[in-house]
Amino acid sequence: ILEKLGVVNSLVFGSEAGDIDCIRNVAGFLANEPVEYKERLHFFLKQGLSFPKARANVLSEVFPDLTEGFLSSSNNILGIEYCRALKCFDSSITPMTIARKDNLYHDEELAEVGKLSSATAIRKVLIEGIVSDVSDTFYMLASYMPESSLNILKENWSISAPIVANDFSLLLKYKLLLENRNSLTQYVDVTSDLADRIYNNLNSYKDFNSFCDLLKTKELTYTRIARSLIHIILNIKKSDYDLYKKETLNLETVLELNTNEANVKDNILKNHKNYGQYARILGFRKEASLLLHEIKEHSSIPLISKLSDSVKELDSIALSMLEKDIQAAHIYESVISDKFEQKFRNEFQRQLVIV
Repeated sequence: ILEKLGVVNSLVFGSEAGDIDCIRNVAGFLANEPVEYKERLHFFLKQGLSFPKARANVLSEVFPDLTEGFLSSSNNILGIEYCRALKCFDSSITPMTIARKDNLYHDEELAEVGKLSSATAIRKVLIEGIVSDVSDTFYMLASYMPESSLNILKENWSISAPIVANDFSLLLKYKLLLENRNSLTQYVDVTSDLADRIYNNLNSYKDFNSFCDLLKTKELTYTRIARSLIHIILNIKKSDYDLYKKETLNLETVLELNTNEANVKDNILKNHKNYGQYARILGFRKEASLLLHEIKEHSSIPLISKLSDSVKELDSIALSMLEKDIQAAHIYESVISDKFEQKFRNEFQRQLVIV
């Protein structure tokens, strides 16, 4: 989406390494995926290693100077994927990184006062309620969070937050009871092996989190399973992905264009709308109105500010994707309204946030 907006020149992200050259080198290697890489990856997977560990082993062989921590650090991994995507797009966007300090991404304990704590640790304190009164919890977290962020939490607590994975447990069980081994494999990320594990363990289902724990193996991580189950809840199928990544132009026709201007073909190929079918504005600052104008002038995909107008602005593929987007928002909103006894907010009635 950032690439298609036509105005983005930099992508800045946090990383444990804080070394953009190292991250880009690894990303460039993975973008090309040489035969040797695939063979070694397959070798380690056959040894029973998980995919993240197997990939880390291969990269350690290719880049012996990398530390083990580099390849197992969450933000480094995410940064590598950002850079790999930019490489695949042949993008002019320049990636930059800021070093992550103090707590690591998965650290569950709060850092020392005055140092940065992970969102995981803060979330754990909020969800587990380690003190009896929530106001005491907020008071304690004042030393670890920006005041503005803490105020947002206070304003929305027991109104629209907290929402956790187990809040979707009944929705998931209902959906799974409608499926069989074969039908489960039509969902994104659900292999035949995972479908068998889901079906065979359904009688032991208690809630979302414990079911993920029950299903995980060396090859299937908790995160992978959780993502697969969310796809089932949201009814996101492999056929949907095939549709969303479908080119909105005939590539063979483009390549056969009767022109000697290579840049013409390159620009057409670069701007086809696979995956990023539209951009939707959720909110903006008043002083950013000029930026919105620039996006509208240069974007190669529709810019949506009002859902009711989307039918006129989007083609059938983009509209199908947006419908999934809206359905997901409504499912989430239904959990909020049931849990906190709040009025359901329809996505078509939601206003733009302007600050």
